[in-house]
Amino acid sequence: FGHEIAGTVARRGSALTRFREGDRVVLHHHVPCRSCFYCRAGAYAQCEAFKRNGTTAGFEPAGGGFAEYVRTMDWIVERGVIPIPDGVPAEVAAFVEPVNTCLKAVRKARVARGETILVVGQGAIGLLLTQLCRWAGAEVLASDALPDRLEASRRLGATTVLPASSDVVKEVRALTGGRGADCTFLAALGPAPFKQAVDAARPGGRIIVFAATSPGEDATVDLGALCAAEKELLTSYSASVEVQDLAAQLVFGREIKVQELITHRFSLAEAPRAVEVASRPAAGVLKVVLQADAGAGR
Repeated sequence: FGHEIAGTVARRGSALTRFREGDRVVLHHHVPCRSCFYCRAGAYAQCEAFKRNGTTAGFEPAGGGFAEYVRTMDWIVERGVIPIPDGVPAEVAAFVEPVNTCLKAVRKARVARGETILVVGQGAIGLLLTQLCRWAGAEVLASDALPDRLEASRRLGATTVLPASSDVVKEVRALTGGRGADCTFLAALGPAPFKQAVDAARPGGRIIVFAATSPGEDATVDLGALCAAEKELLTSYSASVEVQDLAAQLVFGREIKVQELITHRFSLAEAPRAVEVASRPAAGVLKVVLQADAGAGR
């Protein structure tokens, strides 16, 4: 829990040379070795070293940042800690990791200027994908079941927003000369969003599955139709060191708006309630933040 971490250095190990007590930093909770087969292939999330959690609140296997103090291992300090510029709040800096994962997906999907992209699901991750596709020069269509998320999507750059209850595939084709979207991003769980993402992609287009990260999240696909239409089915998982600096630049420079996604702030003592709120998609809920300072307001 709590793998999107930002805070202040309280103590530094004697062998470390980077950073000093009092420095404000954002952490990646794992980094790749950069030398194994998977790293050489650019598949950093499959590196065995990458799968080790390098931050811990003193307990395993959860580790993470749901604590007043977090121990960061030396290999993370050397390759996965980023200084926070003056004037950037910690709650903003904590978005460097999720923006990294979304930017990795946008790069993997080969989003290009002038393309039409459909992002299925406009939770916090879907809204980051929407903004990043716009940043890459694409026109973005967005679908979701919740009206307030569609309104947020419109504010953050989506050209057209589509209620999930409508015929999204028909609408997307109508907006693209009958073709469909050049690329669709699946940022929602379940068979219906998956089918929408597959059906709304044009022949020869790309579908990138981003939301499903746990074994057992099944979906059915007509492989014959997928193959005959030459649609590419892609997946993307976790962060990439190749976009680490760019992700930080986008967040720190507010090229991607992230503070606007925070809907709830809780103190550490309220962590169970925070997890409960974050676990149930609902109107008015996007990003939930835990703050170490006492009395954090919601």
